[in-house]
Amino acid sequence: MNTKRCLLVKCIDLVLNDLYWGTIESGNTCDSLELSCKTLDYDENEIVKIVKYIKSNPYDIALTMNFSPTVSAACKELEIPYASWIYDCPLQSLYSKEAQNKTNHFFIFDKYLMNNCIERGLPNVNYLPLASNISRMGQLKIDVADETAYSCDISFVGMQYVDGRYAYYRANLDEALRDQLNSIAFNMMGKWDGKDRIHNTMSEDLIDAMVALSDEDPGDKLGLPSRLYFEEVVMARAVAYTERRLMMEQIAGLNPRWYGANAEPKDQIAGVDYHPFLTYNDKLPKAYNLSRINLSTSLHSIFSGLPLRTFDIIGAGGFILTNYQPETEELFEIGKEIVVYHSFEEMAALAKFFLTHESARMAILLAGYERVCRDYTYPVAVKKILDSVFIG
Repeated sequence: MNTKRCLLVKCIDLVLNDLYWGTIESGNTCDSLELSCKTLDYDENEIVKIVKYIKSNPYDIALTMNFSPTVSAACKELEIPYASWIYDCPLQSLYSKEAQNKTNHFFIFDKYLMNNCIERGLPNVNYLPLASNISRMGQLKIDVADETAYSCDISFVGMQYVDGRYAYYRANLDEALRDQLNSIAFNMMGKWDGKDRIHNTMSEDLIDAMVALSDEDPGDKLGLPSRLYFEEVVMARAVAYTERRLMMEQIAGLNPRWYGANAEPKDQIAGVDYHPFLTYNDKLPKAYNLSRINLSTSLHSIFSGLPLRTFDIIGAGGFILTNYQPETEELFEIGKEIVVYHSFEEMAALAKFFLTHESARMAILLAGYERVCRDYTYPVAVKKILDSVFIG
């Protein structure tokens, strides 16, 4: 395939530049265009800006991380392909009318989400696992100050998901529907066994009652189906809040670090060392590298795929202990390249084991890193994207 002129379009809410690296390293040319709108927005002024820019600087394809209705509309007008690599679930913009544009090419990290998009008739839907920017990671310099700041036995990076929506609905539902809501949450909590415990779990009566309790239909307001909103947003985040606290309580005796919790002192767990979020491109990879165990857990709304953090941790030379996902064994060899847990109890036992078995920890760390370097880098992914779009 001939070298392609690519345009990476960056919305103001995304800090990810790794597609640029991958495009250049795969032998193509790439420029970037920054927009003043967010990824989920439809902005007519920015559409005009994109169209004008590309007409004066012809490109073969536009690229983004996640799907932008604004970029899609511009590419439709220009009649050039637009490839979006999806890494969030749920993603509101996938339900916009622009998602139906024939110039779109979707590359989706989660097979459940991919199949949903196919069933809804979105064009040119493909599966593509996420990746790590090995080149960027390799340029990081870790000094003595970094070792002092970030070295620890075990750490977790993630929001606490303090969200009052679930509590509001639960408090205002009648007893039968409240029991149903609680039962769904309990059935999901701390279980990662490959079973779908989130989709199509709420009865129509429960959804109707929750819509009635809302100021306006959240599905209409956000452009999402009501079921998806209540199951994958309200329920998933409420469960994540409790899960993450339970997870840290299980290993509090190991003095773990929690980056990004923003917990009030009264809500902090004894034994847990709280820290603010770290910047994505520089400090976070150092923390991944210098933590002996990087604990990870994904939202249940990501049903089958592996989130970006998995590849970020392994690509930074970190050891990851993460929840089981149905696609894990398709992408890695479990127990040799990655370590997974199916419950909090198993997670705690594995953490204690690998903190006292350094050779086993290092063997898995190195094997996982080798696998990512071979199969899950941005140049590898960009080649797959361009081959799919231009060769088929």
